[in-house]
Amino acid sequence: MSNTLPPRTLRIILAPILGLLVTLVFFTMSGLYQSTLQQQQKALNVERLAEVRANIEGAFNGATNLTAGLIAFVSSNGEISDEFFTQLSEQLLEQNSLIRHITLAPDNIISYIYPLEGNEAALGLDLINHPEQGLATRIMMETAEPVLAGPYELAQGDSAIIHRVPIYLRASEGKKHYWGLMSTPINFSALLEASGILNPSLGLNIALRSLEGTGADGVVFYGDEALFKHRDAIHSSISVLNGTWEMVAISDQSQADPANKLIWTARSIGATFGILTAFMVWQLMRMTERLRASQAQYRMLAQHDSLTGLPNRVVLYDRFNQAVARAERNQDTLALLYMDLDGFKEINDLHGHQAGDSTLIELANRFRSIIRGTDSVIRIGGDEFIVLLENVDSIDAVLTVTDKILQCVAQPIQFESSEFGLGISIGIACFPINGLTLDQLMAAGDQAMYAAKAAGKNRISWASDPSQFFEKP
Repeated sequence: MSNTLPPRTLRIILAPILGLLVTLVFFTMSGLYQSTLQQQQKALNVERLAEVRANIEGAFNGATNLTAGLIAFVSSNGEISDEFFTQLSEQLLEQNSLIRHITLAPDNIISYIYPLEGNEAALGLDLINHPEQGLATRIMMETAEPVLAGPYELAQGDSAIIHRVPIYLRASEGKKHYWGLMSTPINFSALLEASGILNPSLGLNIALRSLEGTGADGVVFYGDEALFKHRDAIHSSISVLNGTWEMVAISDQSQADPANKLIWTARSIGATFGILTAFMVWQLMRMTERLRASQAQYRMLAQHDSLTGLPNRVVLYDRFNQAVARAERNQDTLALLYMDLDGFKEINDLHGHQAGDSTLIELANRFRSIIRGTDSVIRIGGDEFIVLLENVDSIDAVLTVTDKILQCVAQPIQFESSEFGLGISIGIACFPINGLTLDQLMAAGDQAMYAAKAAGKNRISWASDPSQFFEKP
């Protein structure tokens, strides 16, 4: 008796088995392909959320740092005239559209407000006894630190996040006397718009809640609270001065991935035509390569400014820590140049943002060409840059670099048929005299930069007398 199966029987048995094996392999590969697409989409969403976070933090830093000069003036003089308050406030509001208005509240009573028109309802408010805003004011006084709270519905309408800063006058024996506070409501709707959250092309549903600050922990103040419990949600923390916000996001298409249709179509084809298995393996390998390239690009984007290609704040913190370690080991001095372009806003207003972007790219290339390989040039947002100088042993060493920067910015910039002229104001802070941390040095450099602008722009200003830490030439 022969053990060989008849051809017909073999065909009946073998064909379905091979077809089933090919179909199972194809389904396995298509499952991996689907997972790759999901990972790629998640990586893209993480990068988009990081950009929103950076925009929010940058907007807060810009809005809160802008008013430092006004606070310093009141703290030094103990009073301010209505005319000077109006003049200074008008200049500050022109530089930042997020600040709704500026108020001063001696003894916690709002007595100065600019602009007054539309904000009359806020005059005379007793902030410490206010039913909604009193808690934030009391916390500010107890901690003697700035407080960011809200958003609140304002008495004059609209909603705003309110930044309050205590103002102290120096009394005898070095003691401080509480004068009152400065309050700058930050337009919440404008903040959302500037962050990109409201941009439909973002492709994300986002919610925000406070984790610290003046309210109860975990208070959701924007978006759907249910997003925080979603299994596919992406979470991110936002540093907002005295507290932290938590931001959560899910893709608009998380419940119905558009790739699913393609996946099921491919599986149907694979169940019918086993030969397409090879194609799907090739497709998977290509998508895997794309994912790896995308991940490398996302890592690069997370550390570099997308417009100019310069390193961003993340890299700045890392390089600063390394530079401090070398400086302490070698007993060297570090110098931080806080730079802000003069006249850049007019380029955007008169010639459009394309001209402004072209100008920033050109200046970034110029900065690269004049900065030493051991030093770093960073774009921290808008038209602001930072240069970190290592191993500087004299005032002349710093001035050599600042002179090059002033000269390279002064050179005309061509865009299409137009030619632009710019200046740059530079504030100089040195480690360790002007600060032991990067944030302290940036704050000192920022104040020095505004002093340079106040002195006429397109010049340098030291945070303190450089002869304190450099020998005179």
